[in-house]
Amino acid sequence: MTATAVRPARQRDLAHLDLADHPATAGFVMVAGDPPVGHARVELLDGHAHLADLVVGADLHGSTRRALVEAVCERLSARGHGQLTARPYAGPEATALGALGFTEVLADEPLPGPLMTRREETGRVLVRRVLRSHRTVAELTALLPELDASPREVGTLRAVVRRPAPGEREVLEVGHLDVAEGLVGDTWAARGSRRTPDGSAHPDMQLNLMNHRLVEFLAQDPEREQLAGDQMFLDLDLSHDHLPAWSELHIGGPEGAVIVVTDQPHNGCGKFIARFGKDAMTFVNGPEGKPRRLRGLCARVVRPGLVRPGDEVRVVRPAAAPAE
Repeated sequence: MTATAVRPARQRDLAHLDLADHPATAGFVMVAGDPPVGHARVELLDGHAHLADLVVGADLHGSTRRALVEAVCERLSARGHGQLTARPYAGPEATALGALGFTEVLADEPLPGPLMTRREETGRVLVRRVLRSHRTVAELTALLPELDASPREVGTLRAVVRRPAPGEREVLEVGHLDVAEGLVGDTWAARGSRRTPDGSAHPDMQLNLMNHRLVEFLAQDPEREQLAGDQMFLDLDLSHDHLPAWSELHIGGPEGAVIVVTDQPHNGCGKFIARFGKDAMTFVNGPEGKPRRLRGLCARVVRPGLVRPGDEVRVVRPAAAPAE
């Protein structure tokens, strides 16, 4: 092995680097050399990859630093991550990461919760390196005719995804919808809501639904579609014009589950940017995306039942909005 060959750290490497007793955090460590002459430690914060440490010894031309960062990015890309963030000190440290493809995260950009405190640390800047190219506004605009061709009366359930814990996803062959729990096994109730006075889960936000044609286009890889965070993906026109609030969606036939579209908005957030890019966030929340509900919609279960990918989804619109 050459002096700067990069590899995953072994237990003895962690002891050598005094990382063996580091507080347990999901992630991994890559080292350069044997024994190590440098290391990169990555934390996975609710699924978001963050470069917590990048330490090298003598590195006159920066080759060891670059080799470590490239190895980390390659590993993260293989796992489906869309970006790697870091928080170097402003000045030479930030400049060095800039030379490795990192750019500063704008101050007004929404961030996932786990990264908020990283932005606020005095003397440091939050930067990111994009690991895969995201769709542009122009590309999304060109997709509109296909999105507008989604079925309006009878669609198809394409995927059911359960969120058993923060940052975790389970793609289900069969999902159980329950009036009290929403999607059984999902963390909707535990997550709570900022839209309720006591912070408890909002009953009209049990489920998040998204157009499958859009998430398929944004993800660019079937394995990444689940990262959107919605529990159900449908081939169906979800726009306000064709699916007003309080419309029912009958899934799986006359005796199947029924959910009702609610009036709660479903907006993009920092996680959506991290996974699919700022252009996607701008588009789904902009003048083309909002009327079409491209970020998706909120719903709740009104009749329990089992749901499966491939199930028919039939729209039953309300005669009138319910009285206040």
